[in-house]
Amino acid sequence: MTENAERLARRRPQRRTRFTRRFYVLVGSLALLVLTVILISALSCGGGGFEETVSVIGALNEGELNNLKVNELGAVMVLEYHKIAEEGRWSRTPENFRADLEFLYEEGYRCVGLDDFVSNDIDVEAGYTPVVITFDDSDPSQFRYIEQDGKTVIDPRCAVGVMEQFDRDYPDFNVTATFYVLSNIFGQDEYIQDKLTYLVENGYDIGNHTANHANLSELDDQEALKELTGHISLIREYLPEYEQSSIALPYGAEPKNPAIFTGGSYDGIEVRFMASLLVGANPAPAPCDYSFDPLRLPRVQALDPSLDTGDSGIYAWIQYFMENPERRYCSDGNPDVVTVPKHMIDRVDHSKLGDKELKAY
Repeated sequence: MTENAERLARRRPQRRTRFTRRFYVLVGSLALLVLTVILISALSCGGGGFEETVSVIGALNEGELNNLKVNELGAVMVLEYHKIAEEGRWSRTPENFRADLEFLYEEGYRCVGLDDFVSNDIDVEAGYTPVVITFDDSDPSQFRYIEQDGKTVIDPRCAVGVMEQFDRDYPDFNVTATFYVLSNIFGQDEYIQDKLTYLVENGYDIGNHTANHANLSELDDQEALKELTGHISLIREYLPEYEQSSIALPYGAEPKNPAIFTGGSYDGIEVRFMASLLVGANPAPAPCDYSFDPLRLPRVQALDPSLDTGDSGIYAWIQYFMENPERRYCSDGNPDVVTVPKHMIDRVDHSKLGDKELKAY
C-alpha cells in the first residue's frame, strides 16, 4: 500500500453498526428484569438493602475468583518472634527479620491485627493473604531507644525500628504486631511509659504473657488468675485504660480450666480475653471454619530454614502455600462478605458469620 493510500485509509470513517427499535426494546426489557431480580434479592435478605446488594453483584466475578483462588476458609499464619539479635533458635538478625517481611510482602501477604483476625474483621485487598505477627517476652531487642545526634530515637535495628522502616517503604503491607510482654517490658526502665504509649498510638497491641512467665498448667485457678491479673495490673500502671484482649501461653501450657480466660477475676480485676495463643507449629484455621478455636490458636515459629528441623517454620509453610495455593486464605477484597469455594461450604460455621454474607462459587 502506498503512503497516500495508507493516509487515506486512516481518514476513512468506520462503518457504525445500526440497531433497530426492536433491539433497544429487548435490551431495555432485559435491564428491567435484572433490576427486578436485584430488588427482590435486596428485600428478601435479612440485612442490608439495595446498595449492599449492588455492591456484592459488582464484586469479583466467578472467573476472577477462580483465577485468584479466593478462599476465605484457608489457613492463616500467626507468626511467633522472640529476639531480634544474633541468629538462633529463638532469634532473628535485624537483616533476616527484614528479609522475612520482604518475602511475605512479595508472596502476597498483608498484615492484620490479631484482634481483627479473631473477630473476622479482615480487610485485605483481593487476592492477598492476611498474616499476623506476634512477639513474646519483651526482649530489649524488640524495642530499644538510642541516642543519635543528640536526640532519642528508635534503634533502627530493633524489631520496632525494622517494622517502622518497612512501613515507610511498603505502606500497603499494613505493618502491625502484638507484643506479649513480661515485667522487664523491653528493658530501659526510664522509657517504659514512652514505649508502651508509642506502641498503642501507632497501631500495635499489648498482650498478656502472665506476670512471671508462669506455666499455667501447674497452677490452680486462683494461682493462674493471680498471674493473669498481675500482668493486667502491670500494664495499667502505664496505660490505665488499656484492655488486653489476648494471651500468649508461656511454654504453650494451657490452664486446667481455660474458662478463666473469658470469665475469671481476681482481687477485683476481670479477665476477658478473646484469644489464647499456643506455641504450636502450624497455621490457624480461618475464623469461619468449624475448627477455629480462638482460645487454642496455633502459631508458626519464625526461624531460619537451616534451624527448622521439623519443617514447621515460616519458610516451610510459605513454601507449602506456594505449592498448595488453594490451602491458604485468599481474600475477596470485601470485608463484609465471606467467599469460599463451593466444595468447602460444609466447613463454614454459620454461627461465626455474624452480619457477614456468605458467598460460594
